[in-house]
Amino acid sequence: MILIDNRNVLRLKDRALLQKISQWDNRRPSGAVIVEKAKTGVPIVKILIEGKTQYLQSKYDPMSEAERFVDKFTKDSHHVLFIGIGMGYHINYFMKKHPETKFLIYEPNEEVLHAYLSNSLLNELPLQHLIGIFTGIDEKKIMVEIESIIIQFNEVLQIIPLPIYEKIYSEKVGNLLESTLKLVKDRHSIMLTNAVFQKRWTINSIKNFPVVLQTPNILHDIDSSAFKGKPAIIVAAGPSLNEEFENLRYIKKHGLAYIFSVGSAINALIEQGVYPDAACTYDPSERNQLVFKKLKDQQVDNIPLIFGSSVGFETLSDYPGEMLHMITSQDTVSPQLLDTAQSIDIVLDAPSIAVVTLQILIMLGTSPIILVGQNLGFQNDQRYAAGIQYDFVESKLNDEEKKKTLNIKDVQGNDIKTNDGFNWMRQQLEMHIASNPGLKVINTTKNGAHIEGTTFTPLEQLIGDVLADSIVLTGWHAKSNKYDVEFIESRAYLMNEYAEKMNREIQSALEELERIQKSADLKQYKNIEKRFASFDKQFNKIKKNEFYAGFIEPLMRVQNEKLSLDTKKIRYEENLQRKADTVVNSFGLFLHEIKLHFDFVLPYFQEMKTKIDKISEE
Repeated sequence: MILIDNRNVLRLKDRALLQKISQWDNRRPSGAVIVEKAKTGVPIVKILIEGKTQYLQSKYDPMSEAERFVDKFTKDSHHVLFIGIGMGYHINYFMKKHPETKFLIYEPNEEVLHAYLSNSLLNELPLQHLIGIFTGIDEKKIMVEIESIIIQFNEVLQIIPLPIYEKIYSEKVGNLLESTLKLVKDRHSIMLTNAVFQKRWTINSIKNFPVVLQTPNILHDIDSSAFKGKPAIIVAAGPSLNEEFENLRYIKKHGLAYIFSVGSAINALIEQGVYPDAACTYDPSERNQLVFKKLKDQQVDNIPLIFGSSVGFETLSDYPGEMLHMITSQDTVSPQLLDTAQSIDIVLDAPSIAVVTLQILIMLGTSPIILVGQNLGFQNDQRYAAGIQYDFVESKLNDEEKKKTLNIKDVQGNDIKTNDGFNWMRQQLEMHIASNPGLKVINTTKNGAHIEGTTFTPLEQLIGDVLADSIVLTGWHAKSNKYDVEFIESRAYLMNEYAEKMNREIQSALEELERIQKSADLKQYKNIEKRFASFDKQFNKIKKNEFYAGFIEPLMRVQNEKLSLDTKKIRYEENLQRKADTVVNSFGLFLHEIKLHFDFVLPYFQEMKTKIDKISEE
């Protein structure tokens, strides 16, 4: 029977878990989980696995065993997941050594968890730091629990399995470790991307908007019948592109498919005199302009550029050919200014321009979509095809990079080397392909990574079979956009008013914080709750301000993430003095950041508004 004290704890902490484990109170013992006394007299658990008895801890001295085990973990961690509870001795000892650590417990075996709750007290653990206990063998549910913890606390999660469980549940523990590592990597990658690009995305979107206003939208202003049901090729810059230049030259000459170059592939194609039907770009970094330096230097003016609205603004400067645009999900400026009644399609941000271009071609209705040079791995340690060379990155992997490579399967089932970045790109391609049933994607990349949902066929085999007719229309890009300039001008004027209003709202919120600080200093706690409510009201005015939403908040993604974590702590803080100090410190710093970013972005906004007014006059 579950101990009364444990029932009381779980009624407060997790009623669903209590109901689930209480069912074992009325069941006849299965004989698979047995509680007995160790030589030292404390309870221990043994389980029956495939006819063999396994002790979850030492049958002689489990306390000393727990101490030896825990002493291996010398590094402090903010958050720990214990896999396997046994009688909890290792968890008790670990928490005594690391009393400030937040922890959660996963016990795969419900009957073992019942045995623990029937013999050991949860109150012996620092319950204020216990995030939760979960059980069962459904890996998807387990990963949902772990994902919510990682996202909520934004921390790396240390995993500590009970030693015997690494043997008993080796596959499950291994899968859990692998999935958690991937989750942490993905989370870290997102946070790192936000930290690096949060300012660039917004400033690019502001500076690019006048260009957006004067170029056609590839998804709305172009006659889609030019592409619907017709083959399109995405040419990437992988090493196997070297083997395809003659095939692409033939396809281009006879108009057998639309050719879209992505990223650096434009340089290899220009080097070979094979001009694509369009070049696609979306990278927000300043150095993205270097990808098109050769094209600009040679004044190649017959390759249309399809750019993401948040692309590095330097890329668009002095582009010699025609340009078209797509609105990207990282662009928060265009949705504030364009008439949303027009239902403008947004292209989702992605780790690769190939993934972005795949989305465009799906929306245009092209079929089949053919991948060329999409290695997503390394060929003889080479990153790029011939004709691609940059000062800021070596074409060949260095020794340190080689150590960090991963093994995946190629189109023929052989092992090839890749890295986390390429692997993520592959997974994103697979996700978009899987979410479009019936989509036909052919991967022609020799020695390239296998991409689930595609079929591998060498490009030369497609010529004369899949690619048999001349289908490419000239002049498909010679269009103008249908944006309502008067509406945009009025929205820009309104945004200017919101900016002026926001400046006043920041000052009012800072004054409310000063009142909270004063009440706390004077220990006037009766009034302080009213002060908190008054500050919330003022702070929410800023959050609802449209200038903040479109031009400031996107600059502060990382700061917002931190404030969100601080807010969770504030919500559960009962000590009014500590609560006041946390509110003043966290929100004071955040408001200071808002003011700095407001002063930073305002000149860019005003420059954009002036250009909009000029375009409207013309």
